[in-house]
Amino acid sequence: MSEAESTKESRPYLVLDAPSEWDRLPDIGLYMDQVVTYIEKELESLRKAGDEKLVTPSMINNYAKANLIPRTEGKKYSKQHIALLLSAFTLKRVLSVQDMASLLSGLGGLENTKAFYESFRQSMDRAAKETVAVVGKGISAAEEGGLVPRTAYIELALKLAVEASLRSYAAKMLLGEADALVQNKEPPASKAFKAARSARK
Repeated sequence: MSEAESTKESRPYLVLDAPSEWDRLPDIGLYMDQVVTYIEKELESLRKAGDEKLVTPSMINNYAKANLIPRTEGKKYSKQHIALLLSAFTLKRVLSVQDMASLLSGLGGLENTKAFYESFRQSMDRAAKETVAVVGKGISAAEEGGLVPRTAYIELALKLAVEASLRSYAAKMLLGEADALVQNKEPPASKAFKAARSARK
């Protein structure tokens, strides 16, 4: 095998990275411009070339108004703010602000936020590795089978998009159920959830 072929086989088709671990997040308060720069760098692998900025001050202010993050001390953002913002900007592709508010509500203090962030990061790290593997195997199989590259990319994109859509839908339904339990109301479940609940009885 030539060096070029070996390099091609070892090079990943997609790179997705989870943000830094809790202990590596900034311990000192950051001003808005520093926060924007930091989060953009942390989530760089999620930004497609040519896309608009992933993070802007107005987005952060909107998240604050929606109570996704607690009020700042002065104008500085703490480690807790950074962790919640990293989570929110990662999840905004699949969850609305209202859904994220349900997800983040009730975290309270620092320890709960730390536990949530570590769970979020572990889930993202696991999903990133699985997605990278699926993309790599799918493209390699297509190349070996002589499939036209564009066709292979479209088929793989469709598969991933359908899975993402259904999982996003399920996540939103679960958040609705969780909110209803807190409010002691009948969960506004979809037909699919109601059918599954009935089948368990």
